[in-house]
Amino acid sequence: MTGAGQAGLPLDGFSSAPDAAAAAPSATIAGRIAARIDRLPLTKVQWEIAILVELTWGLIIVDTDGIAGRLYPFIWRPHHYVSTFQYSVIQALEVGLGVLIGDWIMSWVADRYGRKIGIVLAAVLGGLFLWPFAYVTSFWPLVALSVFSTLGVGAIVALHSVYISELIGPNARNRLLLSAQSVTALVGVVVGLLAFFWIPIHWQAYVWVVAALVLVMFPLLLWRLPESPRWLEAHGRHDEAERVVEKLEARCQRAYGKELPEPDPDMNPVVMAGKGAWKELFINPEYRQRTILLLISWLLGYPGIVYGVGAFAAVYMVDHGASAHFVFLLITIAGVFRFGGFLANARLGERFERRDVILAVALLFFIGWGVIYFFPTKPVIAIFYVVAGIGGSLWLFNMYNYTAMAFPTRFRAVAFGWTDGLGHLGAWAGITLTGPLYLMGQNHLGWVLFIIVPGALIPSLLVRFLGINQRAAVMEQVST
Repeated sequence: MTGAGQAGLPLDGFSSAPDAAAAAPSATIAGRIAARIDRLPLTKVQWEIAILVELTWGLIIVDTDGIAGRLYPFIWRPHHYVSTFQYSVIQALEVGLGVLIGDWIMSWVADRYGRKIGIVLAAVLGGLFLWPFAYVTSFWPLVALSVFSTLGVGAIVALHSVYISELIGPNARNRLLLSAQSVTALVGVVVGLLAFFWIPIHWQAYVWVVAALVLVMFPLLLWRLPESPRWLEAHGRHDEAERVVEKLEARCQRAYGKELPEPDPDMNPVVMAGKGAWKELFINPEYRQRTILLLISWLLGYPGIVYGVGAFAAVYMVDHGASAHFVFLLITIAGVFRFGGFLANARLGERFERRDVILAVALLFFIGWGVIYFFPTKPVIAIFYVVAGIGGSLWLFNMYNYTAMAFPTRFRAVAFGWTDGLGHLGAWAGITLTGPLYLMGQNHLGWVLFIIVPGALIPSLLVRFLGINQRAAVMEQVST
């Protein structure tokens, strides 16, 4: 696949696939609401919405998704609560099955009932199942918690890029997405400092506080987030879409201080959602190709550059003489540098294709862990853990944003759930495998090779050479 869909498209021929029109569930309309959103200048209004959503992502992911990796090296392993293999099983279920279920369920909810309800529920689920980790220390109860605690993770993963992408025009999309997503790195800094001071002595207080931080987001999201007008338009709820976009326009105009530009609805061909619209993922050959490519990439990336490194990075440091304070201080410092990496990536704006950036940051991750393997001293680990962390974080969020832009509004959340969600099966199987791999070869060679080659380099090459162009593209053209 190349950049099909980049150019302006006639309203009766919206896809490069030969049978796209036959596969479409309903008629194509000129997207008035979508056009009105795309012409909005970037103001504090969109910044507030995006930062709230990404703050929620950061709190849920950093607190919930990383809880086993924080507790195992310093609480569970020293007290022999679980073995290395049992930990790998817990971690695999946490990042695999729980996220998959949450991803799938909430993607269906979001496409059927709206984006806002899915994001709000993510905060509730994320905090509700986190606090029991302060008391549970035996294997089988931890297995159950590892699944339930990450339902909120799946929900926010399925929706954050989808929702923000639908509220911003093509010229500012990359800037807003990656700048707002930099907040997640700052969350990592705050949570890292809490861990630095409280683990292992006050680890239960740490769990309680991070659970409370997630739950605090629930009323804020309920109060401040609008429903996606694009989603309302694609589902035929035109009166509601009109009301929401009018309020959004009024807020943006007040912040902008002058008249808004005129919209161009002919640039936004919207296919109305019909019953069973998600079936186009398999019926339409264009979407089927995109789905298969992204599914393979996520299946490889999740057990590697995303979760595979985090599962044993702290353990690796401890095995090379690091203390709890060294590990959590390094995680905190790395968060500051990742924040800078996000801002640097955001400043690139729409000058580079996202798939080129994905390959570049994967190479950064590859180099970072390659150097750590050959020179595993604490100073080298500290420097190149930061380098690799920048690459890994930017890879994940660029892939999120790439995936969200690859599919049309009428089934964008479900498509994200199918690709990213099923991709967590790779995390489930792969993280289970990292336990034995970590014990394989000199200096844990099996684990290092796994995370940097099939886990980072191969999926990035696939996206780079087989993916679609998205740079400065109108969403309804590149994804429809």
